[in-house]
Amino acid sequence: MKAIVKENPGKGACLKEYPMPVLGEGDVLIKIKAAAICGTDLHIYDWNNWAQNAGIKLPTVLGHECSGEVVEVGAAVKTLKAGDYVACETHIPCGKCYQCRNGLQHICANLVIYGVHTDGCFAEYSKIPEECAVRIPESINPNVAAVLEPLGTAVRACIEIQASGKNVAVIGCGPIGLMAVNAAKALGAANIIAVDVNSLRLNIAEGLGATHIINSAEVDSAGRILEVTNGVGVDAFIDASGNTGAILNGFKSLRKGGRVALIGLPSKPLEIDLGPYVVFKEASIVGIHGRRMYETWTAMSNILDKGLLNIDPIITHVIKLEEYEKGFEILEKGYGGKVILVP
Repeated sequence: MKAIVKENPGKGACLKEYPMPVLGEGDVLIKIKAAAICGTDLHIYDWNNWAQNAGIKLPTVLGHECSGEVVEVGAAVKTLKAGDYVACETHIPCGKCYQCRNGLQHICANLVIYGVHTDGCFAEYSKIPEECAVRIPESINPNVAAVLEPLGTAVRACIEIQASGKNVAVIGCGPIGLMAVNAAKALGAANIIAVDVNSLRLNIAEGLGATHIINSAEVDSAGRILEVTNGVGVDAFIDASGNTGAILNGFKSLRKGGRVALIGLPSKPLEIDLGPYVVFKEASIVGIHGRRMYETWTAMSNILDKGLLNIDPIITHVIKLEEYEKGFEILEKGYGGKVILVP
């Protein structure tokens, strides 16, 4: 089959003929309909410090966000059959550790990441454990279905901050931040304040439901948020930027008793004065490490199927698998939103 393979350390990958996956008893084989490039894929493609220390074994097929059709199942698979339409959950839990036995499979102590620690989906076919292939409604377009993994992260963040009726700030309008804007709208947020330094992405955020947009390269975002909220501050903020300065401004603009969902991964440690910004505010903070298995998928599938989410504007490029280098360049330069690869 054709696949995009990371063969050696250093920047880049290659499109080549690669062996078809060999199924284990609990695996399913998926014919890929669409796959999306993620920031994690870019880290591996560039072979940066994170990738070098992530336990990745080369050669490996890149990619972890996808939709596809089940074409074959292992002997022990009970819940899926050939012809099922699925998206992929990237967390592969062990099923035996404390977290797995207490409903926290997504933060399994022995977690394996599909497309990072296993061959991924930038290929014509891919295999994945049965428990990670999520059956989805046929009404969901394959390009949209390919980004359900990051969309689930955004939806979960909005659920965790209890967005309904709230004034919410979304900091960082990359693809997940844009998804969080739309998810906050779908879940009934009153005002949604989008913050970024990229005017193109802010314009997309406005189209997705942001009631206010703030270019933090031009104005003090914390001060502007306080103006918008009559000096009270937002009820909650979601950080999808990973920028330490932006996160601090989020805490400055958070009202007392507010909620925080942290999705972005800062490239350096964050120094924060916990007294005024967390303790005295009684701020509630949750880290978001992907979706809950499987309640987030259920909620997300339901609201998508009923047309409450519209993430089409986030998908700005749909290109052939063979054009993967162009796709990575688009991502690296920050043009648009999600890039979809079609085998």
